[in-house]
Amino acid sequence: MDTTFSPVTNGMSMEQVDLQKLMEEILMVLTEKEKQVITKRFSLDGEVKRTLESIGKSFNVTRERVRQIEKGGKHKLKRIAANTKLRIIHETARLLIESNGGLMVIDDLVNEMLKKLYNVSKVDVNFIRLAIDIDSNLKKVEKNNIFRTFYALNEVDLEIIKNVLKEAYTMLKKQNQIMLLEEAYNAFLALQSKDRTISKEFFKACLQVDLRFKIVAEGAGLKEWRFVHPRSVRDKAYIVLKRSNKPLHFVEIVNEVNKAGFDKKQFTIQALHNELIRCKDQFVLVGRGIYALREWGIEPGAVKDVIKKLLENKGGPMSKQEIMKEVMATRSVQHGTISLNLQKHFARVGRATYDLPERVALKKVRR
Repeated sequence: MDTTFSPVTNGMSMEQVDLQKLMEEILMVLTEKEKQVITKRFSLDGEVKRTLESIGKSFNVTRERVRQIEKGGKHKLKRIAANTKLRIIHETARLLIESNGGLMVIDDLVNEMLKKLYNVSKVDVNFIRLAIDIDSNLKKVEKNNIFRTFYALNEVDLEIIKNVLKEAYTMLKKQNQIMLLEEAYNAFLALQSKDRTISKEFFKACLQVDLRFKIVAEGAGLKEWRFVHPRSVRDKAYIVLKRSNKPLHFVEIVNEVNKAGFDKKQFTIQALHNELIRCKDQFVLVGRGIYALREWGIEPGAVKDVIKKLLENKGGPMSKQEIMKEVMATRSVQHGTISLNLQKHFARVGRATYDLPERVALKKVRR
């Protein structure tokens, strides 16, 4: 997303707005009760967000009454927004949402807006959330069992969003694998009638607001897939190896898992190593502490086992150069390690040529 613009309204850009001062100014139009409710609901005092129920108890009123007070207060703020510096925040938010296809997850929107500011406090962040919430040019969709909380431009049709997501889900489910965003978008377009135009930005934004989808480094996938949304240490190790496309030492795997930031769950190096050892159907030991994915077609075993297998399949001697090339294709080892294994465990039958000791011994007996 291109966020290099800095919206300016009447000569002032968002980074020039004193958020604390603006918050104090706009809250002055509210009654004391409205001010308290909105302050507590949006954590404008730096405390955790309070529920309708807890606020109701403190005021000795019902949850519904608190909801009405909040609604009335926000309605007042909406009416005055255009005549205050709130319009600068609103313009910034709308431009970001437009560049994102017309809809945007609230957390992503706030994070993009924060990139334009310096020394922002927790209260400032919460005030920005309030400012977005009272923009009459945006509509809000609350988090539910399908959607993350997001905002859309008023002209965006929510039914179109739902239809796009329904078709995209069916398409990915049938594909049963991660698709590059470009590939997924083109496949989606191929299913549409010629008169239906959906932009790539809108398509991507639809996936971002739906809890069933997840966009990862490799592209778009479904959150129900463990190779997209890992649920265990084993899943995380699998994804890291898949991304690296080469065998890794188990300590490297741990480091890459931590870098990936899948979630905040903590685990020990030993816990991951135990999973690699235990899950022999998925991981293959290919060196000292080095693991690969079995799906790559790599056989388990030490270097000597690999060489033995090569010679068995060959049915006769192989040159050291051939052996080196074949072993290096499946094992992350030094040339010296391969040479040492050849000297210790195999029979030299010519200049830099080796064979199985038992096969050489059998030939001698037959002579």
